[in-house]
Amino acid sequence: MQFQKQCSGKHFLLPSCKSEFIVCLIYFSTSFITCICALTCLLTLTSLAAESTDVPRSPDHWPRWRGTDGAGQGGSAKFPHTWTDKDWAWSVDLPGVGHASPVVWNDSIVVASADPLTGTRIVTCHSTLDGSVKWRSEMPGNVERVHAQNSLASSSAAVDQSGIYWTWATRDGLNVEAFSHDGKRLWHADLGPYESEHGFGSSLALFRDLLIVPIEQDGPSSVVALDTSTGDLRWKLPRSTARTAYSTPLIMESDKPVAILASMAHGITGIDPQRGTILWQRACFPKRTVSSPVLVGNSVACTCGEGGGDNLLIALRLPTDASLDGSPVEPAISFELDRSIAPYVPTPVCSGNRLYLWGDRGVVTCVHAISGEVIWRGRVGGTFSASPIVVGGTVLNVSADGDIVVIADDDEFKLLGTTSLGEPSRSTPAVARGKMFFRSISKLYAIHALVEKTLTDH
Repeated sequence: MQFQKQCSGKHFLLPSCKSEFIVCLIYFSTSFITCICALTCLLTLTSLAAESTDVPRSPDHWPRWRGTDGAGQGGSAKFPHTWTDKDWAWSVDLPGVGHASPVVWNDSIVVASADPLTGTRIVTCHSTLDGSVKWRSEMPGNVERVHAQNSLASSSAAVDQSGIYWTWATRDGLNVEAFSHDGKRLWHADLGPYESEHGFGSSLALFRDLLIVPIEQDGPSSVVALDTSTGDLRWKLPRSTARTAYSTPLIMESDKPVAILASMAHGITGIDPQRGTILWQRACFPKRTVSSPVLVGNSVACTCGEGGGDNLLIALRLPTDASLDGSPVEPAISFELDRSIAPYVPTPVCSGNRLYLWGDRGVVTCVHAISGEVIWRGRVGGTFSASPIVVGGTVLNVSADGDIVVIADDDEFKLLGTTSLGEPSRSTPAVARGKMFFRSISKLYAIHALVEKTLTDH
């Protein structure tokens, strides 16, 4: 016979005989173990949740050359300082050669290549998980002479939620291609003939629903904005012609957005990206610009130079007010650095109050980002065309020989390690979703962050 007993508002059946007592004991023992397991799981999940908030993160996307704003900021996720071939997450062959840097959107990585024998340009989209090809698109083109450090596919793509955009050029025309994320051709725009003794190599930039395309060439020059949906021309700003510029525009998003351009003909220019009108400008460059503008505190810095090493870095203080008559403002110079310090091709990168100037010939200089005062100089060796990025307490770049060089993001020079890609490279790395991606002349590689196993693909 059984009777009920109430305990803390709950009813339990108490056993009336020995057999029932054993059954009841087993039941309560099983329930107790189940509760302990559930509590353990809950504590584990709580611990993981707490841990996940402390896990260093990398960007979700790397939407243009050198990432968001071209700033080269790879997040706090830490990567090895050196590794071997067996440590790659994956590596794949590309269908051609080139220097276009990888861009990343969600789980897709996009690069451009060219067949050096036929001139066919090729855009490929790969999975960030294993490098497998999601789609490829080919565009017939000419084989033309380019500088020894250039290629037929040196321009990097830009990507947003609506599509993928890429520019390439021959003497016959400068072309802009738009693709959907599943590889469908959305539109094509021909922006007219292109002239340059060294070939094409500048990259476009995205501003909301506009593509900002610099056409700073040896022929008639301009900067244009195309509608990302249709490729239609939204505005065109004529530019003076000097030596071809290869700088990628810097887009500053705010309630008063600015697109910053650099060229020998105009120096550093701030334009309204919505209308294509000049807001401010300072003619300050006696040489060609190859590196791109970078934000340094309340200033913008860029370099000019030539192969002989006669380089110059200018940092301009960003204007805060327009002129009374509406004419372009001439910004004040924050600081300038001469040929012994300024790089020519690699774009500087900023980390806090440190501005890193990665020299073409393997000397890195760290200066104070506000004053330009030298903090340290160190030699890493090699020659460089790629630009450095900051990631996980380090500054990293890839030499023309394909050596990945890692130094400390610190007030003292510390060389942390080098790793060889095994073939030449002039492409800037990308960081997204817990991986870092490298492009050599004919291969694409991925390496996991040291925290990769803590979060799925982050």
